[in-house]
Amino acid sequence: MLDQSAIDELFDVLARYVRIRDRAVHTTFKTPDGEVETAAFKGLFHLYKQPMRSGELAENLNADPSTVSRHVAQLVDMGLVRREADPDDGRAILLVITDTGRARVEAMRQVRRSAMDHAMTDWTDEELQTLVRLLDRFVQAAETVIAPPCGKSASTEFADEAAQFLKGQQ
Repeated sequence: MLDQSAIDELFDVLARYVRIRDRAVHTTFKTPDGEVETAAFKGLFHLYKQPMRSGELAENLNADPSTVSRHVAQLVDMGLVRREADPDDGRAILLVITDTGRARVEAMRQVRRSAMDHAMTDWTDEELQTLVRLLDRFVQAAETVIAPPCGKSASTEFADEAAQFLKGQQ
């Protein structure tokens, strides 16, 4: 069994991170072309990797499809995304990032890179790679029991323990 106090410390650190993340979500970041990053731009990072249907994008973002639909409409209006017929199913629509959208993603990545480079000046590349590797491992493990992605269920053992805990709280 893992050190229980270390697990408590982990959640304290995660809570601090979430507060920072929440502040950042409500902050506007200027990109080199003067535009601002908003919640709608999160989908661009997924579309940068590959075109996808709106429902698939919503699943990747773990977001409500109606919210994603509004964001996509904004991105289309800004010329960052275009809608195309799915070559595998002409009735379906694929969301495809435009060259302007790709440039926007690169600009946002540069802002993030610069901020983290400044914040982590005393870190080595090896320390950063270790953080990324361990954080990825942690997130993958946590997703299986705490908050699985849309369409997947938590492990039965954890779900049973959580149900027992909640019954005791009533």
